Amino acid sequence: MGIVRAFDPDTGASGGAKASGGGGADLSALGFTPIDLTSGFTLTDPDSLVSATTNSSGTNKVVFNALGSGSTDYAWGAGSNQRAPRWVKNLTAADANDGEVQIKSGDTFILQTVVEFATPDTRYAAEVVVASSVDGTATAAASNDAMGGLIRYNASGNIQFGIFTFNGYNTQASADNNRGVCTVLHSGARGQGGAYVNLDSSGDAITGGSRNASMNYSDGTTDMKLMIGVGTNGSATIGAGDDAQFKAWFRVVRFTLPS
Repeated sequence: MGIVRAFDPDTGASGGAKASGGGGADLSALGFTPIDLTSGFTLTDPDSLVSATTNSSGTNKVVFNALGSGSTDYAWGAGSNQRAPRWVKNLTAADANDGEVQIKSGDTFILQTVVEFATPDTRYAAEVVVASSVDGTATAAASNDAMGGLIRYNASGNIQFGIFTFNGYNTQASADNNRGVCTVLHSGARGQGGAYVNLDSSGDAITGGSRNASMNYSDGTTDMKLMIGVGTNGSATIGAGDDAQFKAWFRVVRFTLPS
């Protein structure tokens, strides 16, 4: 039995509910916000790897300069260093008046992401993360404390979708993978981790998984960030002109705990 999609993949709208989720949105059919790397994000690129960034009809395309010496410093799911390019902006949730409320590190909230692979013009072994972070611009995993949805693949072969936390991951590969849906949980200045389900082109579940993060943040008052990172799968190299392409959406829901 197919799953009825709760969102428009191009606009983020769903069932008459606003994509922002404000203004009395229908909580039974919340939409998602599409991610456009060319609008509202700031690029942090420690080693000047990005040659160009575009978005066409919702598909983000990142073209790279050459990375001739591979290192896990550029892999989100491995190593203590995180030097891959990332696009960062404040992580916010919509209020009842469609205003944007900054999410703090001590809030109780979930980040839900949807990711979709798009065929590159010149494919390399890549990782793409759509994650929450207490920083997003740091070059150390321990400073970013990031977690969220993940696309992971080699230069050829099946696509993996799953979850990224801190500097590790859990993914599942399948020839039928069309989208990955991931939810990560935060509360009490702690990022705990989350779970994911991979869907085929009909919206049916293929498989899923989970991963703990157990990241204790240094305080509960830091402005949380939305971080979109594009790097390498392990210590892969990148040729000049190689690219990664993907679509992604996100939703943040903040909760008030019972008194």
